[in-house]
Amino acid sequence: MQIYNNFREQCFPPQSQVVAIGNFDGVHLGHRSLLARATSRAKALDLKSAALTFSPHPLKLLFPDRRIFLITSYERKADLIAGCGIDNLVVAPFDLRFANLTADGFVDHVLVRHLGAAVVVVGDNYNFGRNREGSLVRLQELGEVHGFQVEVAPPCRIDGELVSSTKIREAIMRGDIEQASRFLGRPCAISGRVVRGKGRGRGLGFPTANLVSEVELYPCEGVYAVWVEHAEKRYMGVVNIGYNPTFADTGLTVEVHILDFDADLYGENLKLTFVKLLRKEKACSSIAELHALIAADVKAARQILER
Repeated sequence: MQIYNNFREQCFPPQSQVVAIGNFDGVHLGHRSLLARATSRAKALDLKSAALTFSPHPLKLLFPDRRIFLITSYERKADLIAGCGIDNLVVAPFDLRFANLTADGFVDHVLVRHLGAAVVVVGDNYNFGRNREGSLVRLQELGEVHGFQVEVAPPCRIDGELVSSTKIREAIMRGDIEQASRFLGRPCAISGRVVRGKGRGRGLGFPTANLVSEVELYPCEGVYAVWVEHAEKRYMGVVNIGYNPTFADTGLTVEVHILDFDADLYGENLKLTFVKLLRKEKACSSIAELHALIAADVKAARQILER
């Protein structure tokens, strides 16, 4: 897949691409269905397939005071889109200039002049242009004017429930890993680099690796059974996400204890795949109580992961 980080610097040949449009945060099952529709149509017409996305996420510009936690980093999103077979990923820098494009201006300037759209694939709730003034009907009208077709991907539902990035964020934030993974169509996971911590875990007999990640969205505070990937090997693990209330820490930490493993991982990269929330974070009245609680977590995680 070829990545173009600014659509303004490209002018694809007219009528040369099938363009799927979306924020694609999480690249969940609904997104993948839309992208598959674009790649299938492109192959049938012997055209290139393209995904048009936005950076930063439009809500971060339009509502700067609102905390928007993205499911995936831009780099991870690009990798997932590439895995869907898209030929070209085109990024629209979402700045004030772009946000003020009218619906007609967006179609003429972006889809036609720069992206060379022959077919445009969007979701059934798609709006576009300044203040979301453009509707699906208007997009179809402009398609007739400019000579491109519009395909509307049907909503993706699982067990009758609509799949959306918002619902996935909500599931992750409440620790409902199973639902988040079901809607994503893949396990919920984060990656990061191991940094030095305070060494408390080793003192308790459960050495931990402290992970620093660039992800914005972590599962809610608690203890989880996880798979840990390092150097192309996979290990069972228990991760605590939280503020270490027993020690009155103030910063959020991600500390993973890898079962049956004891090696120096400082500076190494790990991937954590979440399997199940074991319990919420809890303050203990003594070190002995904390040790017993961690031992119970390790036992529960081992039983879950061995299954």
